[in-house]
Amino acid sequence: MRKASTLIGLTLIALAAPARAQDGVPTAAAFPAPPTAEVAGAPAPVLMTQEQPPRRRWFAIGLSLLPMAVGRFTTPVGAMEATGDASFAYGGALSVSALVFRGLSVGVAPQVIFNVQDKVNPSQLAAPAAAREYDLMARVAYAFPIVDTIALYVEVLPGYSLIEQPGAHTAKGLVLIFGGGVAMDLTAAVFANLGVGYQAGFQRVSAGGVEVDDRTRYLRVALGGGVRF
Repeated sequence: MRKASTLIGLTLIALAAPARAQDGVPTAAAFPAPPTAEVAGAPAPVLMTQEQPPRRRWFAIGLSLLPMAVGRFTTPVGAMEATGDASFAYGGALSVSALVFRGLSVGVAPQVIFNVQDKVNPSQLAAPAAAREYDLMARVAYAFPIVDTIALYVEVLPGYSLIEQPGAHTAKGLVLIFGGGVAMDLTAAVFANLGVGYQAGFQRVSAGGVEVDDRTRYLRVALGGGVRF
């Protein structure tokens, strides 16, 4: 009887062990699945844009005011010549130029000067009316940039000149200007300039059947600006 009881107990223990083992092991559903790794999207392509160089402007038109406070004026007195200080003269100039290569430009620069006369009349007679001078010149200039928007320049202007005085013959001859200054870009197309120079005229006129000097010398100041295109 005892043996039978022992066998029954062992049999029950053997049957219960697998059931406990099964209850103790968590099922796969009890563990959450690992989160799915998110695949980062590919970065947007970066477009490399090359900066365009500024457009070169080949032509320029400028206007200048010409105050001339210092000068000498040679006028005929009969068949003789008299030289003295010139009165304050003023005028204006137009320049049209083209860029040949970087820094060098050529063009034309006509100008007109008013109040061309002696400060003190050398003749004993009544002072003549003030003359007017017309200069048609070529212009050759070279600019030296010192920063992006500012440049120094030198220029030479050879040309032909007329001095018209009421009641007298017109004096004619060559004129030559040497000068320099500074130019500053206000925008990509607009510029301003300030220059100084020396202007020498070689005009002559007929007086009493003789050719005599009737010429001007001025310290020239040019204040102006213009546009490039």
